[in-house]
Parts: sequence; C-alpha cells; structure tokens
Amino acid sequence: MDNIKVYALKNDQKSKLLAAVDNDDHPINSDFHGESKLTEWTSINLETLYKRTYNDFPDYVIGKPIISKRVKEAMDKDRLLEGEVEFLPLTNDNEELFMLNVVNVLDCVDYNRSEIGRFKDGSWARFNKLVFDPAKIPHGTCMFKIKETPGVQVFVTEKFKQWVEEHKFKGLSFSQVYDADFTEEMEAEQQRLYDAALELIEQNKGKKYAYEDARELLDQGKTMISGRWKMKLDDQGRLWLGELLKGLSYQWMMPTYIPPVLLLESWHKADLLEQ
Repeated sequence: MDNIKVYALKNDQKSKLLAAVDNDDHPINSDFHGESKLTEWTSINLETLYKRTYNDFPDYVIGKPIISKRVKEAMDKDRLLEGEVEFLPLTNDNEELFMLNVVNVLDCVDYNRSEIGRFKDGSWARFNKLVFDPAKIPHGTCMFKIKETPGVQVFVTEKFKQWVEEHKFKGLSFSQVYDADFTEEMEAEQQRLYDAALELIEQNKGKKYAYEDARELLDQGKTMISGRWKMKLDDQGRLWLGELLKGLSYQWMMPTYIPPVLLLESWHKADLLEQ
C-alpha cells in the first residue's frame, strides 16, 4: 500500500462531550481490545457533560469513538468500515448514537524504525516513536488498532479522513502519526526543528512558578508553559492541556487529571507569540 498516511483518531475541542456511564455491569465500561461486543450489548443512554458545537462525532473515551445517526447512515450507504467495526447503539438527549467497536486489529508496526520504551526486564512498555509497515496495512483500510495497544488508540487512514471531509462532518481532529513518503532524512530535520523550538522556549522563559502558582495565574487569564507542555483556561473556565507535537503545533486535551510529573515541573508565563 504505497504513500499511505495514518492518523490518530481524536475529537475536536468543540465536539459535544458525553459523560461516562455509571453502570459497571454494562459492556461499555469493559475493555475494548478488538473482541466482539454485539451479543452482550444493550442500548444505553449517555448524559451530556458539555453541549459544544459539533455533534457528528461526540467525545466520550479514548479508544471508544462515537458517531451520530446521520454519520452512520452515510457510512452504511458507502459501505464504509465494513469488517472493521461493530456499530453499538446508544442514546443521548433523545438522539440515536453509535459507538464504534473497532475489531480490525493489525500487526503492522515497523520495529526496525520505531523507538521502543521498555521496562527494566526488557519487555515492551510503550512506543516513543511509532512507525508503520505499509505492506502490512491492507489496501482499502479505513480504521484499525494495533495489537500492542488495542484498548488505547484508534488509527485511521487518509481514505477515512477524505471521506469525513467530503461529507463535511465535524468533530474530529486528525493528528498525523505516519506518512510513507516521510523519509528518514525528513524525519531527522523535523526532529532538529522540534529540538530547536524547545530550546527557544527554554531560552525565553522568565520567572519560574510552581504548579500551584501557575494555576492561580491561569485564573488571571495567563497561558503557562513548561517545556513541551502548555496550560490555559477557555472562556468557560475549563482547563486545557496542550502538548507540542513534532509538527510544531499543539495537541490540546481536557485532562481528567494532571500527570504527576507536571506537578513537579516549573512553569512560566507565555508571551504574546506563545499564546
């Protein structure tokens, strides 16, 4: 499969946010590792946490994407995702929704070019850099998981991205994680620019603040930076945490908790160019 591009499937910041279900016995609260859920599934109602702007792809839990009824109807018409997902019915605010249970789990990581984080005993812990083997991603693939992290992340190809854009559906943010045309030389240059950007942040930082003081400054409308991390509040007072990606753009998330390591870091105020 030549010239393939792979994206991490993530929700847009403006996607409608749905609350977790307080029902430990329902399979929605089980692990989604690529196994079928159809025989045990019953429709369940989700509560709206924040309405926001986009409703086509509501935001629920990483690894458990949700689509609206109109997106499902378009997928059925175009026979998109056949054999790759199960459509599990949900309801929310008297609307029909569907959770996508991705059953297409591939063994397609290029271990020769990927960077592997390992535990002390040498076993696999994480991918510090993820590179795919395009020959192991079947032609026509739209959505898949990888065998190493099936319960954590969903990946999509350029074919799926183009389909969403052609139908003008809103609510997804496509973060590119692999491009078959991206050579090792281009990768090295990207890393150089990324390191230079982090160095510039380090050189330009002013007064240092502990995390607790940085949070108080957020309440005053300041944006705070610590290395590749950035914090800010939106106009509703909600905390957003951004991570600087290799492409020099920030990937924003609304965290349910702050990683402990960031509580120990020093922070500084962002200048006007860093806002």
